[in-house]
Amino acid sequence: DTGLRDECMTTFLAGHETSAAALTWWGWCMAANPDAQRRAADEVDAVLEGRAPVAADLPRLPWLSLCIKETLRLYPPVPALFTRQLTDDLEIAGLRLPRGAMLRLTPGVIQRDGRWFEEPDAFRPERFDPASGHREIPRGAWMPFGAGPRVCLGSHFALMEITLIAAMLLQRHRLAPVLDAPPPEPVLHITLRPRAPLRLRLLPR
Repeated sequence: DTGLRDECMTTFLAGHETSAAALTWWGWCMAANPDAQRRAADEVDAVLEGRAPVAADLPRLPWLSLCIKETLRLYPPVPALFTRQLTDDLEIAGLRLPRGAMLRLTPGVIQRDGRWFEEPDAFRPERFDPASGHREIPRGAWMPFGAGPRVCLGSHFALMEITLIAAMLLQRHRLAPVLDAPPPEPVLHITLRPRAPLRLRLLPR
């Protein structure tokens, strides 16, 4: 009973706000990059032909999936909260760290590192397509769900629900920025959120 209760609490507390944050930033990325949005909408239309998406459709929506991966790179819902405590002394890049030291992994910094990502602040979904010519992204350079044995257990579910909701939105609406509104400023409140409420125009298709 205790284990079941703990799993339910994890779902309630960790399984909705992060996905909602990811969809918020995805909406902004689509509105700010109309060509990428148009390509995603065309893909959704061609694959779904007006019907509701299901999980089996996800492999047939590769561009939409790339847009979501790139959104998670630029705006990881949990950008700085992964910590690990050293169980032994460790040396990294010439820096000696003692046993017991606490390390903080920061996807929000790692995923904008120019060593791994060309034009790191630009929205370029094709960088995740091996056929695009972008250099290989090393393991650990993209880690919005963490990495290693404690990677987020809901990562596959999160990507599924985000993609399905995104596809349904694109079936019905075109997203556009509010005229003269400044770009949203990311701030950390456990999850990564816009400092001010993000408002977008939803234009019927």
